[in-house]
Amino acid sequence: MRRIYFIAILMVFVILSFFFGTRAGEIFSPDNLLNFSPDEETNSEPEEEPEPEAEQYEPDLRTVNLIAVGNIFPHVPNIEQAHLGDGIYDFSPTFKTIAPIIQKADLAVADLETSQAGADISFWGYSGYTGYPLFNSPQELTVALRDAGIDLITMGNNHALDRGYEGLLASLDHIRSLGIKTFGAYKSQNERDKPLVVDSEGIKIAFIGYTFSTNGIPVPEGQEYCLNFAPGFSDLSPIIADIETAKNNGADLIAVFPHWGENEYAQEPYPQYYREVAAELAVAGADLIIGGHPKYVQPLEWFFNLEPDGTERATLAIYSQGTFLSNQHYPANISPLVEYHLLLDIDLSKNMDTGEAWISRADYEITWIHHEWRHRILPLSDVFNSSPADYNLSESKVEELKNMHQRNIEAAEAYGHREDRIKALEISDQLFDKAYSE
Repeated sequence: MRRIYFIAILMVFVILSFFFGTRAGEIFSPDNLLNFSPDEETNSEPEEEPEPEAEQYEPDLRTVNLIAVGNIFPHVPNIEQAHLGDGIYDFSPTFKTIAPIIQKADLAVADLETSQAGADISFWGYSGYTGYPLFNSPQELTVALRDAGIDLITMGNNHALDRGYEGLLASLDHIRSLGIKTFGAYKSQNERDKPLVVDSEGIKIAFIGYTFSTNGIPVPEGQEYCLNFAPGFSDLSPIIADIETAKNNGADLIAVFPHWGENEYAQEPYPQYYREVAAELAVAGADLIIGGHPKYVQPLEWFFNLEPDGTERATLAIYSQGTFLSNQHYPANISPLVEYHLLLDIDLSKNMDTGEAWISRADYEITWIHHEWRHRILPLSDVFNSSPADYNLSESKVEELKNMHQRNIEAAEAYGHREDRIKALEISDQLFDKAYSE
């Protein structure tokens, strides 16, 4: 009896051992052991997946580079030097050295103070190709300007009518046939009433040109539309109206090119009234005021005005860039200052999301006309970083150029450009920061 009882107990023990051993094998199987953590609780909930980081907002900010060059008025020696014979002219050597700087720009604009009417149109007893006082250069000049990178030309200057109304129309036709846009002079009232607005990378820039003089040549009666003429800039209402029209036509930024200056040979605007004119144009909405006519480099000046939303807007003015190309030189002229020029190099930016646009960089380069070497236009910073022989110069001439370079910088900076540019760039930085914070 005891034996039977013992056998029964043993069988129960074997069955229980088998059952619990099987469960232990499931719990501590090799797969489970690999995933086992002593800190885990069997009833803990699975951890939530971390939310993906939000993508950083990238505003649509765009910037274009604008280069502007000043007075271009070839004299007879320029024309003769470009003449290859048989009525063929080549002005390209003049721009060979400066072209890479111009070509890098998104937009490049020049002030052309000579007709491009061809050799056959006569006016006031002048025909063919002439220099002072009634300029008319071979049409190969604007071919060379186009190849050097010029995209736009202002014809709103005192030499626009040097071959009369017929010569002006012929000049416009030729220049436009090269793909160069023109402003300041027009072929019809409809053209005149709609300021030129150029779209570059989505940034729309208006170009408005006016002249204070026609050198006594009457603007043809009934064809007053042909030239933006503002005698002495005493009445600014037509210019202000054009600024407003440009805004209404979608312009983000306004560039005004006033041709002014009763004294051509001065390092400051004359009369000083022109500083007041620039201030009024800035209030009216001009962002750039790029003056021409005086033969010397004159100061840059900044103006700061409040917009309706309380933000500050910076306007850059230069009263004269000086002479980009001519045959004037010392000692034939009273000063070597006629040989120098300030090339403007400006960045313009726009927040495409808000429509805000502004000047984001403003620099310049002093250039010099090497009239003994095919009138090559030389950027002096490059000259100073190279061997004099590379530019057909002596060491003594380079030292003279350095002194004149400094004189021109002092003239350009006379109205506080260096200090005010810092403020203008701070405004630019604030607009960039604002774009990323919205």
